[in-house]
Amino acid sequence: MTPPPAMTVPNVPCPACGRDAPIVYRGVVPHCTACGAYRAPLSTPSVNLAGKSSQMGGTVASVAGWLILLGGLAAATGVGLLTWALFTLTAALWVAGPIALVSAAMGWLLLRSGKSLRQSGRDAERATREQALVALAQHHGRLTAADAARVLRVPIPVADGMLTDLAKRDPERIAVDVDDQGVVWYRAIAAMPHVRVDAFETPGPGGARVDAGGSDLAEIEAEAEAERRAK
Repeated sequence: MTPPPAMTVPNVPCPACGRDAPIVYRGVVPHCTACGAYRAPLSTPSVNLAGKSSQMGGTVASVAGWLILLGGLAAATGVGLLTWALFTLTAALWVAGPIALVSAAMGWLLLRSGKSLRQSGRDAERATREQALVALAQHHGRLTAADAARVLRVPIPVADGMLTDLAKRDPERIAVDVDDQGVVWYRAIAAMPHVRVDAFETPGPGGARVDAGGSDLAEIEAEAEAERRAK
C-alpha cells in the first residue's frame, strides 16, 4: 500500500529578510524563523506543523493494522474451532484459513504504510527545522542552542542535538566555535553580506544574548528592519 502524497506548502521567501526560512507559530501568529518578522499563514512550511499530519496518519494506520490483524486472527480461530467441533478439521482449515490470510495481509499492509508515513513525517519535520536553523544562523551570523530553542519552540537539548548533527553532516554551512567562557556557538559559513556577525557578543542581564552595543535579539531585528525601510 503506497502512502498518499503529503499536502505541499509553497516555499515563499520572507519579504522582510529575503531568506527562504520556514515560519514558526507563536500562538496563532506566524513569524519568520530567521528575522522574526510577521509572515502570512501557510505561506511556507512551519516548524510547528511540518510532518505532523504524516505522523498522525501513520499512527492511525498502525493502530488500524493491529486491530485488523489481531481481530482477524481471533475471528479465524473462533470460526475454525466452531467448524471443527461441528464438522472436521479439514473443513475448519478451509473456512478459517482465508479469514486468517486476508486479515494478516491487510494488517501487514497497514502496519507497513503506517511505518512509512511516520518516517516521512519525521524526515519532513527534521528537514524543516534544519532549514530554519540555517536561515537563523545566516541572518544573525551565529547562535547558541538556547537561541535556536527559543525560536523553534523546542527544549534546549533538542536544539543542541539538531545543531550538532547539522554541523557534522553539513560543515560547509554550519561551524562550531567555543569562546573563552566555554559557550558553544554555531556559526554560519556562507552568510549574506548584510549579516550582523557581532550579534550576541556580550551576555546581558539574566543571561540574555546581546551585541556589543547592548541590544538584545529583538532590538537587533528592529534595527535591521528600520535600516531596510530607510533604504
